Amino acid sequence: MKAEVLVSSKKALTTLMPRMFATPLPATLPARLTPGPWVEELVDAPFLPHPNEGMTRTVAEGKSASMITVRLAEARGMKALRFEQATVAAYRAIRSSLATLRHCHPVRFWNYIPAIHEPMDARRDRYMVFNAGRFSAFSDWFDGPAPSAEHLPAASGVGHDGDDLVIHCLAFEQPGEAIENPRQIPAFQYSARYGPRPPCFARATLAPDPNGDGLLLLAAGTASIRGEQSLHPTDLHGQLDETIANLRALLTAAERSAEPDDLNAFTDLCVYHLHAEDAPLLKEKIRAIFGTKMRLEMHRADICRADLRVEIEGVARLHSKRNR
Repeated sequence: MKAEVLVSSKKALTTLMPRMFATPLPATLPARLTPGPWVEELVDAPFLPHPNEGMTRTVAEGKSASMITVRLAEARGMKALRFEQATVAAYRAIRSSLATLRHCHPVRFWNYIPAIHEPMDARRDRYMVFNAGRFSAFSDWFDGPAPSAEHLPAASGVGHDGDDLVIHCLAFEQPGEAIENPRQIPAFQYSARYGPRPPCFARATLAPDPNGDGLLLLAAGTASIRGEQSLHPTDLHGQLDETIANLRALLTAAERSAEPDDLNAFTDLCVYHLHAEDAPLLKEKIRAIFGTKMRLEMHRADICRADLRVEIEGVARLHSKRNR
């Protein structure tokens, strides 16, 4: 049976929110600001508030995994320096919480950024300022002048029309392995064209399934990028094809076969699309390629680059022994 989650109404949004936040987000937000249902199933624990100055921090410590959520209220109204510093503080709060948990290894981040392309100074939009804060936090976290590939977890970063910055961190007891896409330059090595500080995330994290014998491939937000260049800026079909090619490349990089049916390993996908009218076409094509058993979510959101119309993230279940 198909399992699709289409969040486009006030009622649907408020139904999904309660478990993920100590206090609900405003019901007028147009997009869901929580990870997919597979995360809630994996963590399966209540979110408990942890007091923290200037932010809301909640922690759910489950049997198999834990989730930490930090929410910075009214972040959209902050000036560039304050927003950058607040991003650093949010990541430090997550690090502090992880140090108290059995599941202390971050394997996946989700970043929901208000007005992601809004200019903040002469050189940077809000996403670039966020990246500067994240870069600083990770440099401190991993004790180096810049984060390196071996440390970075997978992540997604999309924009929404509300005012709050919301960050989720999924953590496992065992560390994951960063997976990069050979078709792309690692995001943390992007040139200054995409901001003075690069976005710090791995293209995917490969980790032991805490509920089974296999492996989970946690794919980061994946889009129509080759090298560091956005492709097909006016062609939705071309962008979707390139995005799917990058998802297939991640499976290959995780030492799986490159056969087309490898895409069936994905059990959950979340598709962020820039234009609401693109959703039916995207859903139909994705179902045709990935099959009907995979759980699919569709969400209208602003993508991290203004010339991108679609971004896909997801989780694939792989064999316990990787092909060498």
